[in-house]
Amino acid sequence: MKEVEVIRVAIDLDLKMPVVLLRDKKEGKKLPIWMELSEARAVALAMERTPSFFPLTCDLARKIIEKFKARVDKVVIDELKNNVYYAKIFIKTDKKILKITAFPSQAIVLALKFKAPIYIDEVKIAAREEPIRDEEIEEFKEKLKEIKPEDFAL
Repeated sequence: MKEVEVIRVAIDLDLKMPVVLLRDKKEGKKLPIWMELSEARAVALAMERTPSFFPLTCDLARKIIEKFKARVDKVVIDELKNNVYYAKIFIKTDKKILKITAFPSQAIVLALKFKAPIYIDEVKIAAREEPIRDEEIEEFKEKLKEIKPEDFAL
């Protein structure tokens, strides 16, 4: 696992979507994670340690965690399914560590609020993406042979 830090919240001009940019603390490699505007706003506010004008869901989660005398120990972004990342939030109580699956945006905000480290499990993320099988390549080649120029006409 590699520890990362949140370096920026920006707008991807091509996709017109907010993106949070994470950077590997040792190697400097970057990982973009796209999210909804409200989630990106929550990350930006947490980065700046700026309170929101109204309580956000992450603020409620933080209060609940603190009420149980617990804290976010770490966050691990460890899964990629259908181009969507998933994370685990590790919450440490006095007796055990709870593991909760969440979207990275939610996990990142809580990590920032609790000053907990954020990790990327590159091995698990890479393992989730299945490479194209040889049979699929051959099927595609056969389909290409059948295409005629008029198939592209409007």
